[in-house]
Amino acid sequence: MDGIARALDPGPSADAPYETQAASLPHTLTEALGCLRDDPVLREGLGAGFVDYFCHIKEAEIARFNLEVSEWEQREYFELF
Repeated sequence: MDGIARALDPGPSADAPYETQAASLPHTLTEALGCLRDDPVLREGLGAGFVDYFCHIKEAEIARFNLEVSEWEQREYFELF
C-alpha cells in the first residue's frame, strides 16, 4: 500500500527469477528479522510493539534451534571422534 501511495516503481518482472536483476531477499531468519526491525513502513503499519514482540519470539526460536544437533552435524562430525 505504501508503494502504491508513493507511486514507487516495483522493479523488473521476475518471470525468470534467477535471471532478473533485483535485490536479493534475506538469506536467513536472523537477517529477515533485522530487515523487519529496520523497516519504518512495516513498523508503522504493523505497530512497533507487534514487530518487537514478533522478533523477540522468533529470536527465541532461533536460539532453541541452535541448541539442537542436527542429523547432518552428527553424520559430518561424530565420525571424527
